[in-house]
Amino acid sequence: MAAPSYTTDLATFDLAENLAAWIEFTNMGGGGNPDEADNDNEIQGTYMTSQTSTTASLISMGKDNGSGITLPTNGVFLIWHNFTSPGLLATYANGGMRAVVGSSSTNWKAWATGGGDVAPNPYGGWQNIPIDPTLTADYTNGSPSGTLQVVGAGCNLTAGVAKGQPHQIDAIRWGRAESRFNGGDLTNGYATFAGFATINDANAASPGYNRWGLIQVVSGGYQWKGLMVLGYTSAVDFRDSNVNVFVQDCRKVSSVFNKIEIRQSTSRVDWTGVNITNVSPSSNASRGDLVVVDNADVNFESCTFTDIGYFTFQSNSTVNSCIFRRCGLVTRGNAALTSCTFDRTNDTVKALTIADPSNSLTSFVFNSSGTKHAIEITQTGTYTFTNCTFSGYASSNGSTGNETIYNNSGGLVTINHSGTSGNLTYKNEGSSTTTLVGNTRTLTLTNIMSGSEIRIYLHDTTTEVSGNDDVTVGYHEYSYQFVSNTYVDIVVHHEQYIYYRIDNYLLADSNSSLPIAQQYDRQYLNPT
Repeated sequence: MAAPSYTTDLATFDLAENLAAWIEFTNMGGGGNPDEADNDNEIQGTYMTSQTSTTASLISMGKDNGSGITLPTNGVFLIWHNFTSPGLLATYANGGMRAVVGSSSTNWKAWATGGGDVAPNPYGGWQNIPIDPTLTADYTNGSPSGTLQVVGAGCNLTAGVAKGQPHQIDAIRWGRAESRFNGGDLTNGYATFAGFATINDANAASPGYNRWGLIQVVSGGYQWKGLMVLGYTSAVDFRDSNVNVFVQDCRKVSSVFNKIEIRQSTSRVDWTGVNITNVSPSSNASRGDLVVVDNADVNFESCTFTDIGYFTFQSNSTVNSCIFRRCGLVTRGNAALTSCTFDRTNDTVKALTIADPSNSLTSFVFNSSGTKHAIEITQTGTYTFTNCTFSGYASSNGSTGNETIYNNSGGLVTINHSGTSGNLTYKNEGSSTTTLVGNTRTLTLTNIMSGSEIRIYLHDTTTEVSGNDDVTVGYHEYSYQFVSNTYVDIVVHHEQYIYYRIDNYLLADSNSSLPIAQQYDRQYLNPT
C-alpha cells in the first residue's frame, strides 16, 4: 500500500471569507448587520461573519446560496457557530442556539442545537453543528419549500451584550460527513486517528484551510462525528493503540449518522486499547455503530466501547478482552471473540447474537440490565460455553425476557458448559428447545460412619436426588448441575446412631464438603 490518505466528502456551502453578503432571517433579526470581514476570532480560514447583539432578542445570520442543495441520505449541513457570551444564551429547550435552513430568508425552519445549559456552555467556544433538515423543525417561519438554499444559525438571548460582535459563524459545509481512510503500510506509516485529525484540524495554506469538524483533537483524545469509512474505494491498513475517541453529542441528525464502516476485504484494522465513548447517551440522536462491511482482517484487543450503538463482525474479525458497556446488539458473524464483557446491553432484547455451533464462548462475562437476555442463538446445534459468568439473569427458565439464553433457532440447541458462574437459564421461542449439559458441582459428605444410609431430597419434597443404602468408605459424593437458589434436605440413618438431618441446605456454585457429626445412640445396646 501507499502512505495513508485522509479525505472527506464535504462540499463547501460558504466559507465566510468576505466574498459575499450575508443576511438575517425574518423574525429572527434582533442583531446587527452581519459583518463578513471580521478576522478577530475566526476558526477556519482568515475571516468569519459576526454581528452585534445588544438586546434580549432572537438574532441570526445566514447565507443565500442562490440555488438549492441536494443532501445525500443521512446528510447534513455542518455549521461552525459561536457565541462569546454564553451566559446570556437561553436554554436548549428555549432554542438558545439554533441551526437555520430555508428556501429563502423569509421562509425557513430552525432546530435547537444548544443553549446556555448544554456543553460546551457555560464555558463557550466554537462548535461544529450538524443539522439534518429532513428532521421535524423546532421553529418555522413562513412556508419553506423543500429547496435548501439559505443556511445559517441563530441565538435566543436573555440579555444583550453591550460591546463587540459576540455572534459568530464561520465555514458551512454539507455532505454525508465522511472521514475517509485509505492506504497505510510499514514503510510509509499506518493510518491512525491522529493522522486524520492532523488533516482535519489544519488551517493553513498547506495542507489546507480545512477545519472539517469530523475527527478533531480535544482534551484527552479525539471528538468524532459522521461516517468513518476505513477503506474508502481501496484498502486501508489502520493500526492504533491507547486512544480515546468521544462521539460528539449530535442532537439533530438521523440515528445512523454516526457510524464506522470497515470496507474492502484486503483492509486491516488493528486496535489495541482503543476506547470509544458516547459522551451524551441520553441526548445524542446517533450513538455510533460499527459494522465490518467487507470481511477484512480486523483485530480488537482490550478495547472498551461505552454507550455505543450496534456492532456487526465477520469471520476474519478477532475480538479479545474487549468491553461492551451499555452498547447495542453485537452480532458475532463467526468472529473469534474471547474473554469479552457485555455489561448491561442497550439492545431491546439481548446483548450478543450467535448463529453457528462453532461459535464457542470462553471466559465471557455478561451482566444483565434486568430485563434482557445475554445471548440469542439463531441456529440449531451444539454450542460450548467455558468459564463464563452470568450475573443478574433469571434463576429459572421461562419467558420473563431476562433469561440468560434466548433460543430463537426454531429447533434443538444443546449447550455444553463448564466452569459456569451464575444462572444459565433459557427462554425458548416458538418450537425451539434447549438442553443444558455440564456445570457439574460435587457436594461431599464426610465423616460418615460405615454402614450408614444417606438420602438427599429437594427441600421440603420427597424427590430424592441422591442416596446410598450402605456407606462403606466414610464419605458420600453428590454431583449436580448447578442452578442458583437450589436447597436440599440431607438425611443420615444408622441403627447405632441418632437420626441425623440437615434441612434447607443451599447447594454451592463450587465443589464443597460438609462434615456429618453423627452421635452414638447409647440406648442401642441398652434399650431399657
